[in-house]
Amino acid sequence: MADYYPPYPPEPRVSHYYGDQMRQLFIAAAALMLIGAPFYADELRTEFPFVVVGALVLVALAALASPHKHLVFVASAIASGVGAFIYEVWALYSYQESTWVQFGLREAIAIIFLISFYFSVKTVRAGLTHMVGKHDTAGEFDET
Repeated sequence: MADYYPPYPPEPRVSHYYGDQMRQLFIAAAALMLIGAPFYADELRTEFPFVVVGALVLVALAALASPHKHLVFVASAIASGVGAFIYEVWALYSYQESTWVQFGLREAIAIIFLISFYFSVKTVRAGLTHMVGKHDTAGEFDET
């Protein structure tokens, strides 16, 4: 039994906190924005500085995410909402002139932003109702 290693216990999950999901989605969006920019940008010289700044903002928000920082999730919801809007509008407005690769990358980034918007807003809602870290109780909606 010398080679037996006990499994690590799972990390405790904070109730009503979706920062881990938002963090992963923001990192994925930032990576896809940077790696895919040469393939989806119309004018790379003009657009690339904005893509880099956007990716840096996403990574910064991902790094700042914490169950104790509700303002970060408000900023994350705004950033992901703006990102979803920009990339979806870009994808649809330039659909006729785009290749399938350009359209697909823009849509993928827009969908990642949309999902991260969902998780950010869920955490903002939980923060506003003071539910972050609290567990649901049976019968909490029963009338007394």
